[in-house]
Amino acid sequence: MTLARLIVVSPEELVDGFRLTGVSVEQADSSPDAEQLVRDLVAGGERGVIAVYRPLFEGFDDDLQRRLKASVSPVVVELPTGVGVEADELRRSRLADRLQRAIGYHVTFGEDET
Repeated sequence: MTLARLIVVSPEELVDGFRLTGVSVEQADSSPDAEQLVRDLVAGGERGVIAVYRPLFEGFDDDLQRRLKASVSPVVVELPTGVGVEADELRRSRLADRLQRAIGYHVTFGEDET
């Protein structure tokens, strides 16, 4: 039986940081490389969550992007770049929706205390 896991698909400059967190990391330095890697993981029966660095994901074929966004097993999410303006609430909502599809429960995040 294959256990569900978190796999991060990331360019070389971010790989070490993700590895330090203890997750599995696959390096891909271009969108075509990342796309092939994700296709192989899905075809190989990968379960769990595959997190793809957003600039890599945005270069995927449009049809593949749609299928991955709708996928329940594995759940594929885009990792934000940390650049630009995207409201925290929108990010939380997207992540909560994906996690709900993956595990069948609605996940809430604690409110920030300021």
